[in-house]
Amino acid sequence: MTNNNILKKIAIANNLKHFEMKEVFALGGFEFSSSQIKAFMAGPKNKNYEKLCNEHFEGFLNGFIIYSRGSLDEPNLLPRTIESHIIGLIEAENHDAIEEIRSLIEGVA
Repeated sequence: MTNNNILKKIAIANNLKHFEMKEVFALGGFEFSSSQIKAFMAGPKNKNYEKLCNEHFEGFLNGFIIYSRGSLDEPNLLPRTIESHIIGLIEAENHDAIEEIRSLIEGVA
């Protein structure tokens, strides 16, 4: 399995949009354009396909750790994945889950 395949599976499993992947790469120390991200996600037979090297893939994984759990320098900052999940619940109007989260937060505060 190639780095590109693994990247694509991680992106799909975590419902990452291209702009979020761009942010993850930035957290890992690499700045890529949206077209480069799309080239990494394209199939090898696609004319725009670009192979993801080990260094860039490692940067993505390191950035994804920070994106998922938050920065060690700012432990009180809500990790982006949790924030995105809560926003998804709000958009889906899942009132039961939102109330459960609210009660958990109030219980801690």
